Amino acid sequence: MPPLKVSAVQRDLESLLKLLGGTPDERLRFWEIVKGITTPAQFRLATKQLDKIQTQVGGIKELAKDLKATAGQVNG
Repeated sequence: MPPLKVSAVQRDLESLLKLLGGTPDERLRFWEIVKGITTPAQFRLATKQLDKIQTQVGGIKELAKDLKATAGQVNG
């Protein structure tokens, strides 16, 4: 993501947190709670997705080997 978009997201998030009211410390505490809850869940989700991709890549490699063997027999 380009830095400009990151800055925009940070600015929007900061504005949303200000809507909560309270002191900056209370907003920070809220953010830390949210981050603590969502970050492990997002990590687990990303890990599962990467595992699925790895499985698919393994299957594709096997198919490619079979295709190469078949092509060798056809040209044979």
